[in-house]
Amino acid sequence: MKPRRALLVLLLSSVCGAFCIPGQLMGQVTWQDLVFTGGISAEWYNGNLTAVTAPADPATEASAAVGEFGLRGGVILVDDERRTFGLQFDSGLRQFTAGGFVVREYAPRELVGRLDFMYRQTAGSLGEIWVLGGVAGRGVDDRPPMPLFIQPGHNTIDGRVRLRLYPIDGVSYDAQLFGELANYGTTDLTPQLSLLDRMVLGSEVGATWGSDWTIRGHAGFRYSEYKNQGTFDPDDPLRRDKTFNLGATWTLQSTVLAQVGVEGFVNRSNSSRPEYNALTLRTVVSVPLPDQFSLNFSADLTAKSYLTETEDVLLVPGEEADNASVVYLEASRPLFVNLDGAVRFGWTRAEAEAGNEYYERFGASVLFRYRPFN
Repeated sequence: MKPRRALLVLLLSSVCGAFCIPGQLMGQVTWQDLVFTGGISAEWYNGNLTAVTAPADPATEASAAVGEFGLRGGVILVDDERRTFGLQFDSGLRQFTAGGFVVREYAPRELVGRLDFMYRQTAGSLGEIWVLGGVAGRGVDDRPPMPLFIQPGHNTIDGRVRLRLYPIDGVSYDAQLFGELANYGTTDLTPQLSLLDRMVLGSEVGATWGSDWTIRGHAGFRYSEYKNQGTFDPDDPLRRDKTFNLGATWTLQSTVLAQVGVEGFVNRSNSSRPEYNALTLRTVVSVPLPDQFSLNFSADLTAKSYLTETEDVLLVPGEEADNASVVYLEASRPLFVNLDGAVRFGWTRAEAEAGNEYYERFGASVLFRYRPFN
């Protein structure tokens, strides 16, 4: 199914999931959240980079005015001591008016949606088993060349099974298996997007200890297969990556939420092009301020190096896990009953489809969030 058709089905499913719950179930439903979001943004981009999905433009800087609307929420359909079942949905529309390009003007439109389910079941005195899964879609019209980077349209389906053991001597252990399938939509002008189709399988184990504050250490492995990318080796023709990660996160949650983490990645492949090492530092801080204001700060800072320097490394666009540095600062406060306002500033430095070439994005946004069930 093409990304746009899949996305329309996904969005309709999300709306039906939110507002078409049978009457006999309404008494059992608990809304976790329902949020309507609207806002405007100004964004600036720079970096004259290679792109495999759009013709090049000599522009080295670009800007955009963006209007956006979003809907997200979650419902718990079953919740008792033994089991829990719930749904979450998140969808949004962003309309860009871009400037700074030489060849022609662009007006990209981005439509995204995601639908997730969650099921929890107790496993006797051992712990809890969690089953999670989701489908996501993205559609993009009039996608511009670099340096204004917008992820191309694609569909994904993913799932994971997690076992969380009850604490033993103050330490909680967990283990999980996960998988993902991704399909990127192609057109006559962009057939190379199929190079980014992938299948992922992985696992992770972790341990958490602490009470007022917690520390979680984890180690994981991810196997990725790109069925449309070759290695130029007739005996092993398709690209296959193996990624190992190791990290730790410290969390303090009281009137102030503070979190600091570090994670290292080692990616090895049967193709030398995408082999790299990366290290990410993560920080999250949420602080209440006088006059009902709140301040939220989030930062992922990443250093990455390739083992082999080449000009044709093909990446998954917007692969935030191990190659992007992202910083956000947001101040918000209630404006009226059920209505909040926020001002957000952001910075991103990341690779797009071509490896070891980076673009930067600076953004400022004014957002309004309406929660009817507050």
